[in-house]
Amino acid sequence: MNLTSDNLATKAGPSPAADSPILLVPYMWIGGFVRCHSVVKLLRTRWPNRPVDLLTSRLCAPLLDYMPGVRKGIVSDLPRRRLPLGQYRALAETLRAEHYGTALIMLRTWKSALAPFLAGIPERVGFVGEARFGLLSDLRFGERKLERMIDRCGALALPKGAPLPVQWPLPELVVPKAESDAWLARRGLKTTQRPVVTLAPGAVGPGKAWPAEHYAE
Repeated sequence: MNLTSDNLATKAGPSPAADSPILLVPYMWIGGFVRCHSVVKLLRTRWPNRPVDLLTSRLCAPLLDYMPGVRKGIVSDLPRRRLPLGQYRALAETLRAEHYGTALIMLRTWKSALAPFLAGIPERVGFVGEARFGLLSDLRFGERKLERMIDRCGALALPKGAPLPVQWPLPELVVPKAESDAWLARRGLKTTQRPVVTLAPGAVGPGKAWPAEHYAE
């Protein structure tokens, strides 16, 4: 599949205003959060004139400074095992003030779709997950058939039923050279013109782990 704005638009059907912002509700783990930048790139291809914001935890928020194509982050640290309705209403009011036209909700939990629903975002896209009938306006099925996290997340940025690309856009963190040099200096490492690669190989399951064959390469 060729990821161009033209061929995506032909399948998209009716959509919100051409310049209305998009809210992305990603996974809040560091790895999943970085991986969602592939979705940001895809959204910017599909809708070049629509700003993209991310809902983020305080832990992940600093990463947004290095993600091209992200307008800003909405910081929210909602508790995991409770449902404080006051906090959800407050978050919904914050979202409502941004006049989002679309929310893409990567998480499958009922709670993750609540604030976008209360905010009245007209297009709320996500997999059915925890029986989120009514909370989402564009329900997707078949999540468990998609083995990789990027396939599950990226599919939400495509028109319903569109084929998945062979290669998703690669996530990208752009760090100013002065910052990277300072980081190396703090750790007693010499600056170099050669690439420096840092890998965190641990992950839960093959859907997120760095492929073992790539280490051999």
